[in-house]
Amino acid sequence: VFVPHTSACGKCALCALCAMERPADHVARLKPIWEDVCGRLGVELGRRQKWWAVLEGRYCEPQRHYHTLEHLSELFDHLDKHRAAISDVDSVSLAIFFHDVVYDPRAGSPKNEQDSGALFDSFGQEALPAGEPLGLAKGELIAKVRGWIVQTATHKVSGDAEEDCKLFMDFDMAILGSNWERYELYSQQIRREYIHVPEVVFCKARAFFLSSCSLGSSMVYASDTFRQSHEVQAKENMAREATLLSDRFATFAMPARLFADVALSPTLKRHRKTTGCGLAALAALGFTAFHPVAAIGTCCAAIGTCCSASALLGLRLALGARYEKHPYKSRRPNSETVVLAGSYNPPHLGHLEMLRHLSKVHKRVVAVIGVNPNKKYDVNPYQRQELLRAMIQELGLANVEVTVWTSIIFVYARSIGATTMYRGIRSWKEDGRAEKYLEFQNLVYQIIFGHWPIPTAYLQGAPALSNVSSTLLRRRLASGEGISDLVPEGCAAAVQWAYAPARVTASL
Repeated sequence: VFVPHTSACGKCALCALCAMERPADHVARLKPIWEDVCGRLGVELGRRQKWWAVLEGRYCEPQRHYHTLEHLSELFDHLDKHRAAISDVDSVSLAIFFHDVVYDPRAGSPKNEQDSGALFDSFGQEALPAGEPLGLAKGELIAKVRGWIVQTATHKVSGDAEEDCKLFMDFDMAILGSNWERYELYSQQIRREYIHVPEVVFCKARAFFLSSCSLGSSMVYASDTFRQSHEVQAKENMAREATLLSDRFATFAMPARLFADVALSPTLKRHRKTTGCGLAALAALGFTAFHPVAAIGTCCAAIGTCCSASALLGLRLALGARYEKHPYKSRRPNSETVVLAGSYNPPHLGHLEMLRHLSKVHKRVVAVIGVNPNKKYDVNPYQRQELLRAMIQELGLANVEVTVWTSIIFVYARSIGATTMYRGIRSWKEDGRAEKYLEFQNLVYQIIFGHWPIPTAYLQGAPALSNVSSTLLRRRLASGEGISDLVPEGCAAAVQWAYAPARVTASL
């Protein structure tokens, strides 16, 4: 029976486990690796220190017992052993550092992996230098590493995936194929992370998933190297733990076993249809699936939300969003933060005119490049980010920032305390229907999430620039025409390089 404790007592069997959680030795090992990787990538010293503090703080959180700095050290042991087989050591190293940087056992998978990927994305946007050509290599690195991090939710890797990806996934899964003594400590550490889960539920869920992985035909590891060195031991370990958990489950009284069966039934049915053996799923299967009190609270909140949603939505749509016509009226500067979202594909003088106006009125303005993470773009969003940053710098707009965001815009706006979400509009005739639909979506989603909606406001583009659009700019670039009247002169060459027809065609 597992008995949690927080300090080594010198008497119990878990003292070795407690000693393994002391972080000082792992900091001494990992920080120089971080410094070396950041140095090779050109990350400034101040940003290295800031983000190391983020990593160290996250991996030392009190809810962690396996997903700690020690876990990172073990992954770097594997990287050192297989370094000769890795073509991009820096990308694999960044994936190791950030893959579990967000870890909340109650949130579960894939949210933890998605949030970890998003935090790495923030690091990349802030700390990695723009490079030359602007944003190209940086964008490719961010997209690749973020993809790997999110992929650890399942550890499913296609046969034609690059070897670096396969090895990174196998490093993360290597614990399953370790000797039994280390594996047993790992399983105890996982139990401590899920101490909020009733023992009977934990035994039922984890035994089910371990059995399905150990007895199934699918391989645990992706690379030939780990299949030869770890596969057999991993399946033996999982089968052994599954037997121990099943025996433990059998000792519970009938009502407790029935409770676990009913609580986990929908979750187990879903997982019978999957073939993956992801470590995140193995750790968390069903552990957040059934919380009666939380479910009742959620239902009550939903009823209350539904009662007020229609009235609020109707009022907002009836009153309409603020619409600022050009020429914009002068307003007293305020201390607000606002966002101006768009694709900026590519950015042009029409965008910059709106950002210039907003920068005069608001203390902080963020141009948000909205991205679908599942879509491949001719010019990656991080290239567009660096192009827009260069244009903003050329115009001297010191309080304007640029960020790439891969989720719903209002989530980002809320995270930075924005008071208004602006949208650029040429005319209601051209853009009105699509923009009002987006406004409606934003209102509905925010209400569903239980938030008082951040309002949308519209900016009319300058009539003198009414013919300027990203579509026109791309057309000019495709035909080799000049663009100096559409973008700041100092950035024209960089835009032409990024959107050169040969490069765009090659990316399709």
